[in-house]
Amino acid sequence: MDQHLIIFVNTPSLKEKNKNEQLKAYLNTMEHTAAITSNVSASKHIYYDKHIENDSFFNDEFFQKKIHQTKFPKQQLSDALKESFGQWAKKVVFMSSNSSDVSQKDIELVFNQLNNSEFVILPEQNGGILIFGTTFFNSDLLNYFPWENEDDLLDTIISLQKNKRSYCVLEAKNGT
Repeated sequence: MDQHLIIFVNTPSLKEKNKNEQLKAYLNTMEHTAAITSNVSASKHIYYDKHIENDSFFNDEFFQKKIHQTKFPKQQLSDALKESFGQWAKKVVFMSSNSSDVSQKDIELVFNQLNNSEFVILPEQNGGILIFGTTFFNSDLLNYFPWENEDDLLDTIISLQKNKRSYCVLEAKNGT
């Protein structure tokens, strides 16, 4: 399949205080992510940070499960993108499992926008990025990952312009 969806799962480090609430929130986001991605027409890759969870959310038949080989976020993303493009992907969309604001329509919109642009960004209102998609691999464009603030997003756009890459920034979504 020439469309790949990469999903990063960040296992929470549960603190004694509110441990049950944190676990419940984590499981809810996992359930949401599985629900919105299960019908997306793409090869789906789930990357866990510590261990592959034996969960009922992500069916092994539809989701390839892997563990990050490094602790550094930029390198994790770079490795995942390299692997997808190494499997002949033409469009790769990345998302994290920890946002309940993302919908299946958002993911499909990013894939569709990749027909017209080489890089597509769906930002949060606070400046972070909810989803991005790309049709090429260039590790320099990942210098500002994980795009947690407004300057990171702006710096990424400037980098895209310097590299003469076409890009599209979709309307920002409210973050939680």
